[in-house]
Amino acid sequence: MSTNFVYGSGNPSPSFQSPANPMPTIQGRINPITLPGVSGGVSIEEGKAWFKFLKNNNKTRYNELIADIVARGIPKSQAAKVWSDALEWVSTIGSPSSKPTDYFDVLDPSDYQGATKKYGTTKVRDERITQYSPSAGAQTISDTMEQELGRTASAAEIAAGTAAMNVAAKKEPSIFEGTTTTAPGGKGFELGSTSTKGTQTTGFDPTMFARNFARSQPDFAESFAAKNFLKLVSGLLTDPNAIGQVVSDGR
Repeated sequence: MSTNFVYGSGNPSPSFQSPANPMPTIQGRINPITLPGVSGGVSIEEGKAWFKFLKNNNKTRYNELIADIVARGIPKSQAAKVWSDALEWVSTIGSPSSKPTDYFDVLDPSDYQGATKKYGTTKVRDERITQYSPSAGAQTISDTMEQELGRTASAAEIAAGTAAMNVAAKKEPSIFEGTTTTAPGGKGFELGSTSTKGTQTTGFDPTMFARNFARSQPDFAESFAAKNFLKLVSGLLTDPNAIGQVVSDGR
């Protein structure tokens, strides 16, 4: 098998041929690496040295290169790797450019963003605030007023109670604190498995709030006394023997 390889700017390169098994001729050229402010082409090693030279001797141009790389969504720590790949890209047969900076427009940023840790344990804190709609707030306030005062709530009381309820709810969120552990998948769990453990606090109690709101109304004391009196009368009617005890206690 005879092999012809022609290397040089402007010449067909490379050309592989075999008398027994002829192959298509691959024609192309290796572009010279051109750098801004540098006359003539340079080698890959010279291109790497030039990049290091800029870092200490031409901060302005170096920072411009770094900014151009970072603008592609690549960490600054990967800039040297990107530049090295850019030099290789220019020196590859068939490359459309002799400028390493043109590589920035065709690279895949994910190649330089590193692998994200997929499994392990993370800390979790979930904080949630319940906000009550006008209808939900009205129902809670109205029902509680009925129980505590023996009357329906007015529109003004419902509006005020709902507004105050949402303000109070913001100050008492329900909170979950714990850990989430993600493990590799197994049989029946191809995508992995996640386990979350922790403590949940209930946060705001709308029933207790509505009860306190109702008891803050001016007519609560009167209603409370009336209800206690009715309980006493009800007890006397169901237990006539208690009448003597009530009379005796009243002497």
